[in-house]
Amino acid sequence: MKSDEENAIKEPIESLWENASMFFDKVALKYGKEMSCKSGCSKCCHTDISVFDVESNILEKWFLHLSDEAKLDLKNKWKEPRLNSACVFLHQDKCTVYPARPIICRTQGLPLHLSTENILDYCDLNFLNTTPEKEDWLNLDRLNTLLTLAAKTSKKDQRQSLKKIQKKLLNL
Repeated sequence: MKSDEENAIKEPIESLWENASMFFDKVALKYGKEMSCKSGCSKCCHTDISVFDVESNILEKWFLHLSDEAKLDLKNKWKEPRLNSACVFLHQDKCTVYPARPIICRTQGLPLHLSTENILDYCDLNFLNTTPEKEDWLNLDRLNTLLTLAAKTSKKDQRQSLKKIQKKLLNL
């Protein structure tokens, strides 16, 4: 018998996150030696990004389900000094919200194909000795369309910066 949690219908954004993570894992498995992306690498985490409210809401829900001890631990980590350019959720080169990280974070390092302009882009630490096969390119136009559709399932489809989200979580 399945638990209520297993029977719960996933939010579209959660399905999108899951699919993006599975695609990343598939590409990383295929090109393991060609990809530097791993725990402790935070090269792409030195920027302030914004996410749709639907992703912010899921991140907040994840945070609220943590134990009081885990919440306090995260809050303490987030209050520590960091480089100005580092993501507010980065602590000692590791993502503190990894299970609830936004879609943009789940796809960093992948070969991203912008089909409208026929551009292929990926981290300059990855794929130094090979070019990924076309089947392993993530279609960024399609991903952005799906993300926008997922955002429209929310009452608001505005964007929030991660700094603003962190500030809200610190006050919970």
